[in-house]
Amino acid sequence: MGWLDWWLIPPCPLCQRPAKNVFCPDCQRRLQADRVSSWPLETTPWPLYAWGIHRGGLRQAIYKLKYEGQRRIGSLLGEWLGSCWREHSQQRQPYTVIPIPLHRERLQQRGYNQAALISQAFCEQTGLRHLPQGLVRVRATAAQHELNPLQRQQNLSGAFALKSIPSTPVLLVDDIYTTGSTIRAAEQVLATAGIRLVGVVVAARTQPAATQAQTLTPLWPTPPPPRPLQT
Repeated sequence: MGWLDWWLIPPCPLCQRPAKNVFCPDCQRRLQADRVSSWPLETTPWPLYAWGIHRGGLRQAIYKLKYEGQRRIGSLLGEWLGSCWREHSQQRQPYTVIPIPLHRERLQQRGYNQAALISQAFCEQTGLRHLPQGLVRVRATAAQHELNPLQRQQNLSGAFALKSIPSTPVLLVDDIYTTGSTIRAAEQVLATAGIRLVGVVVAARTQPAATQAQTLTPLWPTPPPPRPLQT
């Protein structure tokens, strides 16, 4: 790679080396190490379609997507999820894809909804209908990562509302899946309107507490904790 590449090609968001495809080849290989092998990853309480585990490079990539304006990461993660869906899913139903929304104040501050970036690219890959404004967040909430499971549920109670009614069953899309509290709150709104949730699509699934202690040292330094913003 010549010296002009350092000027003409955007840098990899993880290592700052020139990268023609968002991530440089080395970082992309490291991200692939965090990819899950099963699809769906879980089936209860709903099918969970996750691209990878929230650790190492994938954890840092999502942090940069959410807090450092790296929108390209969201689109690429959505493409990867779409490829997995086409490769593994036997479902050929005309599902409607709805991203988990941000509150308007958070959206104004960030400038975009990371879940919507992922869901848009996912739909471009799969051909499924995209309904980015299907749900709205009507109440600002505290950052979920700071709360225990019960507090997470209470935090999201009444946080969502249905803005556009989909004509088919729904796939919900988010960046990270932890306890399922966010999805559960969104599902309640859908169920009240008689809309069936058929699955959840996320870029990363956090590791259960029992396995986190066994995780290898991340390939990059652990990023600083995000500011207390809702996700």
